[in-house]
Amino acid sequence: MNTLKQPSSVLSVLTLAGSLMLAGWLSGSEGVRLAAYTDGGSHDHPSPTGNKQVTGEFVPLLKIFYNRWKTGDSSTLLSASEPLLPRDFALPTPLFAPGSAWNQSATEASVLLQSGQQILVTYRVLRGDTSYSPFPAYSVPNWPFAFLNYDEYTIPVFRAGQGEQSVLIRDYDGNLGWTNPKIPISQVGGPVSVSTADGMVRPAGPERTDSDGHLVLYNPVTFLAYDFWQATTALDTAGRSLGGGQTGSRIHESGMIDFFDIRGPGVNPTTYSSARATGTPLLAGLILPEDIEKGEIAHALCFAIPGMRNLSRDPSTPLPSDYFYPASTTQVSFYNTNTFALAAGQRLRLKAKLVDAEGHSIDEGQLSPITHTFLKALRDYGAYLVDGSGAFSFYAEDIHTAVLHLTEAEVNTLIGQPIGTPLGPGRTKWHAVVEKLNEELGQIPIAYGPWQDGQDPARATITASNFEVVEPAKH
Repeated sequence: MNTLKQPSSVLSVLTLAGSLMLAGWLSGSEGVRLAAYTDGGSHDHPSPTGNKQVTGEFVPLLKIFYNRWKTGDSSTLLSASEPLLPRDFALPTPLFAPGSAWNQSATEASVLLQSGQQILVTYRVLRGDTSYSPFPAYSVPNWPFAFLNYDEYTIPVFRAGQGEQSVLIRDYDGNLGWTNPKIPISQVGGPVSVSTADGMVRPAGPERTDSDGHLVLYNPVTFLAYDFWQATTALDTAGRSLGGGQTGSRIHESGMIDFFDIRGPGVNPTTYSSARATGTPLLAGLILPEDIEKGEIAHALCFAIPGMRNLSRDPSTPLPSDYFYPASTTQVSFYNTNTFALAAGQRLRLKAKLVDAEGHSIDEGQLSPITHTFLKALRDYGAYLVDGSGAFSFYAEDIHTAVLHLTEAEVNTLIGQPIGTPLGPGRTKWHAVVEKLNEELGQIPIAYGPWQDGQDPARATITASNFEVVEPAKH
């Protein structure tokens, strides 16, 4: 594992911070971002805009490295076992009001009469059935197992700053858009004025323009969380977005922006969209390090599947019957027209007895403590359908910001390893925990049915299911 040794002087700190910032820029997109620094002439002298931009990007890194050097908090300044942009504040879990959908127990919720049919339709979709998915459809990898997003297509969380920034409402494809009435704009694209970030930020990857580019700016004083979809933190020389996974000092553009008070119900008014396809907050249902530090996930989870139900003749105006509280709308592209497809806001609950991909009973005593914690949350609180995805996806905080305040011995216990086992190079504690959870979730399908490679997924059958669809949350 490559590490950077503790610098011996302030000058060393300055040099290291500058080197890391430059390395990040050069590795981003073949160096095209460096063009922002120059004055456009034949030399590389910085322009006034470049001076301002480099200051904004360098100072936050310098502050991080100087504080670590000054306090001598470890033998290394930066190692592969630390997040890139560690979150330096705690979130008051469980989030949202006690009576909100996100904190309602699911243990007594009644199973819906159509639960079996809805699970079958979902199983077929996860096996690759696109017969009810109008073009374009998600590319599904024939994988009927849950997966917890933790690196790409998930949610990084950053501290909001004291100032405000002007952000254009434009997605990664260059399309101008609208916000919901909570952030009114008079013309398409805005711009809107929202909180700045208190340091460097990085929207979720992958490092492409087909990324969701989600990002949360949270103010611990006001309890407001600003949600961004397809947030742009870096532009190319032509002013086009470089997409997700790019580190920057400010948010230039975003396809959608919304905000929520995490002390509130965690819902939007009916028909409102948000940074999620269904109008829900990005923090709602997200698994956080604080949950694991407390030893329980004491709230509902959120999940995504390839195509939620949309039966409207005009899919851009969904039917009220196609979304349920806490969702306020549903997806208007990449949808499913099957009457028994899961609808936005519907709630899944894990059954008491589980089977594996061969239909055999699973001995949960052989699973690690982190998996027990996850499964208990699915039984106690359930999970709400909040977005579209190419798989059966759940969400954990992005490893680029998540900080798990446990010792390595505690992490080893959590993932079922002997104390003292190395967590491995290039992984944070959070990475190690979620990776183990994903490994064991790969043994638990949404349902079991006889399956042969090459068969038509639209004709797949199931003989046992691990999930059931239960009644919606109460307002």
